[in-house]
Amino acid sequence: MNYKTILMATAAVLLSSQAMAADITNPFFTPAKGEFLSNTEAGYYREKGTSKADGYVDEGWAAAETLEYGITDTISVNATIANQFDTSGEYNNDHNFMYRIGAKYNTRFNSVLFQASVDYMTYDEQDFIGGEGDGTWYKELGAELKVGYELDCGLTPYASYAVRGNIDDGDRELEQSVKAAVYKNFGAYALDLGLRYDFNTDGDNTNNLWAEAAADYYVTDNVAVGLFGAYRIDGSGDKYIDYSYNAGVRVKVLF
Repeated sequence: MNYKTILMATAAVLLSSQAMAADITNPFFTPAKGEFLSNTEAGYYREKGTSKADGYVDEGWAAAETLEYGITDTISVNATIANQFDTSGEYNNDHNFMYRIGAKYNTRFNSVLFQASVDYMTYDEQDFIGGEGDGTWYKELGAELKVGYELDCGLTPYASYAVRGNIDDGDRELEQSVKAAVYKNFGAYALDLGLRYDFNTDGDNTNNLWAEAAADYYVTDNVAVGLFGAYRIDGSGDKYIDYSYNAGVRVKVLF
């Protein structure tokens, strides 16, 4: 291999690394050392019950801001503050805040991608239901493992397993989910399509199958705006749920 060939190969590797680093909508992306990633979201959810469930309607709006910081090129930490706005009179007011802190670790073996993440979430129950709360804060731990395969065409099929559970209650439930999806970067825009199966094995053994989709457009190399949503396809509560879905918009900024 001559000197010119070595230079061309090195440039190809550098360009490939830069493309991956700028791919802020990639499900495996974390900011590099010293960088910040801001993810601002606003969304709407709606669930309608069947006549067997009195035909209820549960709906609302939510907004969240997540800031992620790269400690190293493979380890990041993040913090989220979210608020759920009460549009159906379910809660005490429109100041229903949730707080989350977490960490992610990325690694890869050639084209195989791995990501492990953990987080801690809490909220004051009295923020949501006022005087009916007992004055305690709800506390929950979560973890997720994700694996994917990066193809040369910008296509990344991946799968994940996630588990969540409250940590301050004697009656602890584990909410679990598995997901199979595919992500594709087209340069100016990106798509992420998948199926997610939520389940738990505590008591009523509830389960739900969701179709998920996200589409993002790169305004600049470091700014992407997008749409996301999920629709419930099937589940154990079919006789009580007519339909359930959520949809939203988001802006991601790397700086």
